[in-house]
Amino acid sequence: MQTLVTYPYIITHEDDVFYVDFIDFENCFTDGETLEEAMINAKDVLGGVLFTMIKQGKPLPEVSLDFDAIHENARVAYANVWIAPIKQKADLQAVKKTLTIPKWLNDEAEKRKVNFSNILQTAIKEELGIKS
Repeated sequence: MQTLVTYPYIITHEDDVFYVDFIDFENCFTDGETLEEAMINAKDVLGGVLFTMIKQGKPLPEVSLDFDAIHENARVAYANVWIAPIKQKADLQAVKKTLTIPKWLNDEAEKRKVNFSNILQTAIKEELGIKS
């Protein structure tokens, strides 16, 4: 999935601050002291929101072209990000698991400086027939 997505956002300038608000997302906004900073922050916040949505298995919103609600002090700009690196980062993120083993086995493994995570990952891959 090498998809480049582009989402519009509203940018306003008030009290020496540039405010960014993405049209297609709830709670996806940022700001900057300069227009350039606000636009860089817009791309960063979009990437973060998309990462969270992909990690949670939520569908990404369709790109909106509804600009009716824009007031006269606002302008429309666009931020784009590649989905593949975001999806890869979400897929590779570590997940903490709690497990129980006998104390004597834990003690012996710790004496030998066993990497529990590595052994568990290797065993699960083997069980699932995954070669890496």
